[in-house]
Amino acid sequence: MTQEQKNIAVVGSGIAGLSVAWLLGRKHHVTLFERHDAPGMGAFNLSFKDGEIEERIDVPLRAFNTCYYKNLVAFYQEMGVEIQRTDHSASYSSDSNKSVYFGYRYVELGKRAFPVFAGLSKVNLKSVRIARDAARFLVFAKRDRKKGLTEGLTIEHYLRANQYSSAFIDDVILPSFAAICTCSYAAVKQYPAEIIIDFLANGMLFNGIWRAKRGAEDAIHRMLENCNTLHCNAEVESISKQNEHVKIVEANGREHVFDHVVIAVQANQAVKMISGDESAAKKLLSKVPYERSEVVVHGDTALIPNKDSDRAPVNFLLDQKQSKPMASIWLNKIYPSLATAAPLFQTWNPLLEPKKETVLGRSHFERPTVNLESLAAIKSLNLLQKENDRQIWYCGSYAMPGIPLLESAVQSAMGISEQLGCDVPWKR
Repeated sequence: MTQEQKNIAVVGSGIAGLSVAWLLGRKHHVTLFERHDAPGMGAFNLSFKDGEIEERIDVPLRAFNTCYYKNLVAFYQEMGVEIQRTDHSASYSSDSNKSVYFGYRYVELGKRAFPVFAGLSKVNLKSVRIARDAARFLVFAKRDRKKGLTEGLTIEHYLRANQYSSAFIDDVILPSFAAICTCSYAAVKQYPAEIIIDFLANGMLFNGIWRAKRGAEDAIHRMLENCNTLHCNAEVESISKQNEHVKIVEANGREHVFDHVVIAVQANQAVKMISGDESAAKKLLSKVPYERSEVVVHGDTALIPNKDSDRAPVNFLLDQKQSKPMASIWLNKIYPSLATAAPLFQTWNPLLEPKKETVLGRSHFERPTVNLESLAAIKSLNLLQKENDRQIWYCGSYAMPGIPLLESAVQSAMGISEQLGCDVPWKR
């Protein structure tokens, strides 16, 4: 592809849009459109104050593993974003937190972090069965993946066909991934087995969890460095080809013309923006499913187990009558600056409602999920984007064949950047 400077628009400033804007902006003229009044990756962040303690809280909390999130970590290093290890030990409860049936904590040994039982009170027949199956999964799942034995299987099909216990499947794997993927149990069951295996079986459990030391807003600031023009409160209504260019029309009627447009919004939003000449892409994007979720930031300790010995930085609560688990992240255990502050939690899918006076904020999100049909559609979309004359591009966490998280968003941005003549510095 030609190496001359292009005039490129990026629509959407989540992690995907910010990543592709940074990569492309090193060489091309980049204009970023964002419908909110601030770049989207930090649009729902909150300020917390307790006496002299002040902190900006990432909503949702953005944590990652350095094994699975290799490109995100390399990107952060390239920009100078410092990262720090956090404690994401977990507790699993039922019966309104009265019954804690499993838990683990991380023990750090150098650069490694090993999960062990949280305490003798957690060692019971059920927890031993879960630990046994976890070990078996880590030994055999990656082998089965390499042999092609997982191809075309959902994670539920793979686990039940290989006779993993219901305690491991229903009480740990499904709720854990329902929280990671911010979706329902039903959606997790439909995830391709290969995606879940790739996430778990690459050393993730032994590398600990990390976060940007100064939060998402530090990363946002650095990712905007290569952006030439930023339009906030700019809602894009339509994107269409016009002669040899691409036209963007905002909801207020304002029009813009670019050489290329990168659409870095959700797939279901992109479908509404693009015109009929992108019918093939529209058909593929329409196969990406989405689910809504709710996150509440609050200070109510009643949403986690009562006993200190049962509490963990991440506390799961399961109710068989509910379609999703509740996951409460104890932010005082995640942010060093909040260690002595009043209790603060970020609860996803609150099955129990926190006391109204303790609620700092409530946010709703719509996230993509993956099934066998959508995985095939995304692989086809990636082939479509290799067309020589392509001028409209689709970038997002949904656009790569993996769990739609930060890493997939960065990978998607990398692919588009390379197609438009910009190398990826950490791949040199």
